[in-house]
Amino acid sequence: MMYGKLERFGLSYRDRPLHIDVDPAFDLFRRLHYNEIPPAFSGAYGADKVTIVLPSKVEEQRMNAYSELAGEWAGDPSIDVEITRDDQLKEIPGDRAVWLFGKDNLLIQLVKKGLEGRDAEIFGDKVQLGESETSYEGNSFMVAVRHPDDPSAILAWLTIGDPEAVTGLARKLPHYGKYGYLVFEGTEPENIVKGQWETVRSPMSFSLPDAGRGDAAAGLPKREPLARLAPLFSSGRMMDDIRYLADEGLEGRGLGTPGIQKAAEYIADRFSEVGLTPAGDNGTYFQEWEDHINGDGLRGRLVNVIGVLPGVDSGLDSASVVVCAHYDHLGLGWPDVRKGNEGKIHPGADDNASGIAVMIELATHLARTASPARSVVFAAFTAEESGLRGSKYYVNEMSSYPVSKCIGAINLDTVGRLGDGKVMVLNSSSAREWRFMFIGSSYVTGVESEIIIKDIDASDQVSFIEAGVPAVQIFSGPHGDYHRPSDTIDKIDEEGLVKIASFTREAILYLVEREEPLSYSGPAPSASASGSPAGGHPGGRSGSRAGSPSRRVSTGCMPDFAFSGKGVKVSSVSDGSAADAAGIIPGDVIIRLGSIDIHDLKGYSSALKSFEPGDEVDIVVLRRGNEIKSRILLQER
Repeated sequence: MMYGKLERFGLSYRDRPLHIDVDPAFDLFRRLHYNEIPPAFSGAYGADKVTIVLPSKVEEQRMNAYSELAGEWAGDPSIDVEITRDDQLKEIPGDRAVWLFGKDNLLIQLVKKGLEGRDAEIFGDKVQLGESETSYEGNSFMVAVRHPDDPSAILAWLTIGDPEAVTGLARKLPHYGKYGYLVFEGTEPENIVKGQWETVRSPMSFSLPDAGRGDAAAGLPKREPLARLAPLFSSGRMMDDIRYLADEGLEGRGLGTPGIQKAAEYIADRFSEVGLTPAGDNGTYFQEWEDHINGDGLRGRLVNVIGVLPGVDSGLDSASVVVCAHYDHLGLGWPDVRKGNEGKIHPGADDNASGIAVMIELATHLARTASPARSVVFAAFTAEESGLRGSKYYVNEMSSYPVSKCIGAINLDTVGRLGDGKVMVLNSSSAREWRFMFIGSSYVTGVESEIIIKDIDASDQVSFIEAGVPAVQIFSGPHGDYHRPSDTIDKIDEEGLVKIASFTREAILYLVEREEPLSYSGPAPSASASGSPAGGHPGGRSGSRAGSPSRRVSTGCMPDFAFSGKGVKVSSVSDGSAADAAGIIPGDVIIRLGSIDIHDLKGYSSALKSFEPGDEVDIVVLRRGNEIKSRILLQER
């Protein structure tokens, strides 16, 4: 315990210490020394006074790009921005943040000196940042170090790999304030490296003369936190729900089977336990109709399961927020069986028992803790895998909580394998506010997210967007077990489920209390929301409708959904797949298949539908800015 600015104490050791760290876990409420705070771009973006130093030795096109970027920043009237050149300065100003532009800036030695002691180095043809080593060709770099004359201020270095990247950099850089180094690729540009610096030269850290014993760099043992908050969500409950829904006894929850009927009844029972109000037909949780249940056109009973946490504001009568997930899967293979998996149980633990489990857990928590102004509709949709028909039916037929009074829908689909990844928010372009809401969710919960702006014909959120309702999908990312018998419960990330629930909760709580509608910015609503969608999962990987062709093709590429540039970036390639044989590697960007130019995931999905298994076509990819053409033998999925 300290009672003043200075406290003396003594320590006794069996052996002579090699290193001493004072308050390494920041348990003491105190003002931090600047060397305990790693340099980050927020120190440059947030400065009231900024000097931008342009390079004098650079070709005209690149100089124009640097000048354009500097001019955009100087246009902010709230900041005092001074623009000069490196050959006009003998020393940088000491009373303001400084940006050095250009890899050949005459003051680059100041940046190199600021990197001393860090795992980073600037070379003539490349830059090493942490474990990454990247060439200048086609890449833009940003590095933040301490100002040499004022260590509490920031000196930042920026290079532009492609002059056409200026507009994108100006738009994106302010969203990366917490980082100490960044690399962007291409003209879009796309972030490929980012990181925060380790703390170095802290005055609270002392190395003592080596007495020849032990390891001074061993560090402190990991300890428990001083306090723990009670968890809001139970991973055990969610795993129990997934365990039931993905059990072999339900045989993959295929349409028209006893297994999917048991799943619907289980979800209804869980809604009842939670205390949700039935919102289906005739006072039940079930919204029922008849439709086809296989590829031969056989008709049978389809069921959505609907429960509601009623709102308390009488002025928002029938207004709602929809939280949804689909509970059907492929059964023994229909409608999207991969070759060789016919007749095998597809348990669908991640897709989408995980989404149902998180939805039920959110309902459990909110029913106990919230009195929402708007009603929260919890909807378990059927027939997502075969044309989003459950959500289509809800959008067209729900009269108690019509979509015309729905402020927005949040769809939980494939959320069980977060691991160390970021939560992806798909179709965030359907309303201007989504981006800011989920940035807020990440800030409050500490769960990192990736806001996907591109429109993706993915899952049940599409049904709402086609009806003019802002909607997004929460998604933990793609994997090689998608629509395969190997999508099993042992691969579910329990801690990730809690993160997904915590992240989604913040958005729901915002929506139920927001008075005005969201600013819908999606495509114009269709005349009827009941038409067939193009997709059933991210990337337009659709389910078959009755009478549609069952033989579909695959390249074996898993797309990177966070990629915002032109084309489809490859996240991973399945071993032995068509893409593997064609020499496609992760990081390639597919821009042409056959004679079809590929602009985005939707176009990629449409292109694949125009081919048959066994077709051999050209595939063109961008690799490090160079076009590479190969022949690919398309396989049956």
